[in-house]
Amino acid sequence: MFHTKKQYTHPPGILVSDHYIQSYGYSCYRPQGTKDWLIIYTLSGKGSIYNGTNGYLSCEEGTLTIVSPGITQDYFTEQGFIWNKMWAHFMPRLTWMDWIPSSNTDGPLIQLTIQNDSSRKAIESAFSRVISYRLYGDSILRDELTLNALEEIILLVASHNPSKRELDSRVQEVLNIITRNYMDHILIEDLGKSVCLSPSRLSHLFKEQVGDSIMETLMKYRFQQAEQLLKHTMRPITEIALAVGFPSPDYFSRQFSSHYGVTPSNYRKKFREGML
Repeated sequence: MFHTKKQYTHPPGILVSDHYIQSYGYSCYRPQGTKDWLIIYTLSGKGSIYNGTNGYLSCEEGTLTIVSPGITQDYFTEQGFIWNKMWAHFMPRLTWMDWIPSSNTDGPLIQLTIQNDSSRKAIESAFSRVISYRLYGDSILRDELTLNALEEIILLVASHNPSKRELDSRVQEVLNIITRNYMDHILIEDLGKSVCLSPSRLSHLFKEQVGDSIMETLMKYRFQQAEQLLKHTMRPITEIALAVGFPSPDYFSRQFSSHYGVTPSNYRKKFREGML
């Protein structure tokens, strides 16, 4: 089953999540990956997921697999099995980036096997809440509840990852600068000076550790702020664009439409109509 229905992306948050029980014949193939992250937790059965030129990884009971943005998504139920899994497409909070482990396989994927029964139950419980909160009536609380439940999973993953990495302190400082000053005109050259790195070295290190470039991260954070203003205020689009750091309303509208698949005004309209 390959779902082609367009999803609206809104970092950070859960874009879509579900619990699938799929027999042999189920598959999904996205050669360019997605702009978001994908997390899969296998309850039982067996699936396979593409891990770059190193072939496929098995997804068996207790395995938790994370796919970062832009990585080919090619997975399916193994012959003779039923794949029982929980999954979510999400955009992480910037503060999660030092908790999400780097690849611990020979390819781009992150995969852990959760051995401890209590940890498995905790992850399963948190995942169940991620999925169930999408039906919660209050949209503001729904977003926060789902993010908190997913953050619980990310923390559990970090605590069980023997090779858990921490972000380079210079990358963390750049993330802190972005969250504090996203509305300002930010240059990579200035960020590099603030952490004593050349622009090229900082750009490479940041992309390596975070998964997105500095400008992509800044753009996503600005979208996050703009989205909240569109949802929960009646401030004009022009005012919102300038408030979150876009140089002009037209540029903001083009970038927002490209990222979300809908204009800012229509996004606000769909939210108020309960369509998001």
